[in-house]
Amino acid sequence: QAWLPHLFGFGSLVAMACSAPDVSKGINSLPELRRAKAGFSLAWKSRASDYFLDIADDGFAIASGPQVSEHDVLEVQRACQTGDWHVCVATDCLAECSAPTCSCSRSMNPTCRESFLKAVVERVVDAAKFETQVTYASIGAGLLRFDFSFLECCLHAGVPVGAVHLVDNRYDPDTEGHACHRVALAQFAAWFGDRNIDVFVHPSVEKFAFHARKTDVLPVAVLQVDCSELTYLFDTEVKPMLEEVLRYGGLFCALTAREG
Repeated sequence: QAWLPHLFGFGSLVAMACSAPDVSKGINSLPELRRAKAGFSLAWKSRASDYFLDIADDGFAIASGPQVSEHDVLEVQRACQTGDWHVCVATDCLAECSAPTCSCSRSMNPTCRESFLKAVVERVVDAAKFETQVTYASIGAGLLRFDFSFLECCLHAGVPVGAVHLVDNRYDPDTEGHACHRVALAQFAAWFGDRNIDVFVHPSVEKFAFHARKTDVLPVAVLQVDCSELTYLFDTEVKPMLEEVLRYGGLFCALTAREG
């Protein structure tokens, strides 16, 4: 199996991925995956009361949580730069796809995600080199581990990110699985809110597109990682949104798992 990054200033692409959390690099069977997911569900529930999260009508998120030690702050930032992941009170509810059948999961292909992340950051740095402030959007953002690392790497590279738009149907409070996504959103928004980055949360591509039209948001990049559902809706939902809101010369970046 192989992976290919699709990085276009708007063009053709596909993304085949999964939506299970990254619960263990050692998981190699479905029963183990289910047990690990159950353990993480309990962890998410236990952490829910530790965070405050308020999402305004326009999607703007305000969050706060436990104080993070200076040591953990430095370790989290270092880990993001080196392709590692430091688990602490600020990151322990963030996760990503780890399905054993996915050729983009770390258990099957340990290098693809970090290679993709670095490739995207390099292109965003180039696309934003004359900008004083940029916005990016992530559709199918899920439990946000990739976006957390990506945004940290962009900031480290000097990209002047001022706002992030996170899009996923599980950010709707009425959907199944919302509770764990809410905790992940709270951790993400609390961390980057302290870095003076505006975090917006949208429960659908349509609502993000509406907000973008209303406020004249022109993202320099739109990411799609671990969201196979949107692959099949590209022509009907994703492409029209990109044509409408993506900045001229902007990037649509999708992580694609392929057989062969």
